[in-house]
Amino acid sequence: MEQHRLVTLRLPVSLIARIEARAHGDQIAPAEVIRRALIATLAEGETALAPNLMAARAVQEALAGAAGWLDLQHRLRQEGVVLRLRADRLALNSWPADRFILWLDDLGETLADLTLRFRAPFPGAIPRRRAQPPPEGAVARDIA
Repeated sequence: MEQHRLVTLRLPVSLIARIEARAHGDQIAPAEVIRRALIATLAEGETALAPNLMAARAVQEALAGAAGWLDLQHRLRQEGVVLRLRADRLALNSWPADRFILWLDDLGETLADLTLRFRAPFPGAIPRRRAQPPPEGAVARDIA
């Protein structure tokens, strides 16, 4: 008989919802969905899983010790990854090839959370300004 251990995982809410939906559809426990997914993934070989696991570990360790955005990027580069802002989401890319690996929010960290934590927008992010209509009575002038 194989021994079992209780394990606690920190997962994004969106992933938990997908696990619960699959469990409901298959009429099994959510824990069984996770077990099956892990067994299937590991059966394919660890080479398919290794880059994402390495990136996830690197991010979690870097986030734990980072004091700000620049410190975070420095720590990530030492691990061979960097953050890139794409369409209001942070992407984790390989460094120096700068190829997409995964979305940071798939690891449970969001741009909004980190912006609040570091008390600053992501470096290089251009703040959006809402277009404001001209004041009433304003007349357009020909500048030419």
